[in-house]
Amino acid sequence: MVPNTFSICVATMAEANPDVETWVEHAALKPPVRYWLNTQDNNLGVVGAYTKLYDSTSEDVLLYLHQDVICREQDWDLRLMAEFIQDPQVAVVGFGGALWHGLRDIYKVPYRLEQLQRGDYRSNVDDAEVHGERFTGSCNVAVLDGFALAVRRSFLDRIGGWARIAEGCSFFAYDYALCALARRYKQKVRMIGI
Repeated sequence: MVPNTFSICVATMAEANPDVETWVEHAALKPPVRYWLNTQDNNLGVVGAYTKLYDSTSEDVLLYLHQDVICREQDWDLRLMAEFIQDPQVAVVGFGGALWHGLRDIYKVPYRLEQLQRGDYRSNVDDAEVHGERFTGSCNVAVLDGFALAVRRSFLDRIGGWARIAEGCSFFAYDYALCALARRYKQKVRMIGI
């Protein structure tokens, strides 16, 4: 099935989100924005909120954004949807990703946290060079950063939704877990320099 609908999903701690509105302003398709408000008394965390948003939507592609991410690229959504339309094997698309993660000697020497690093990271964020290299094209990657993750609904359905991700992590590493599951299911993980 060719995806033709998408929505923006945001887990937030604030009611007003002017940063998120920049995504709609610059979108050709004017997608709906759905929020899950995490309050001090009812904070589900990122993955818990994403689960609620997934359960309450029906669009073919769901773009999960951090609440403080600003978009400056006009018609960015056409580039995003093209990734899913052109290749049915694409499960996840993000706007910052690394070509590899984990050092080759991870199981050959005593464990150090640095062995889990991601490498050859690229993005088109304002300070891209601080984190890696500036990249405006599109490519396959090993892992994406969670600040912006677009996921094909049929893939989420297949893996059991965000609840499957929550089994292993509730706040950190959900982006790694999602990308690892995509690879386990022989799906592609793509990055585009929005």
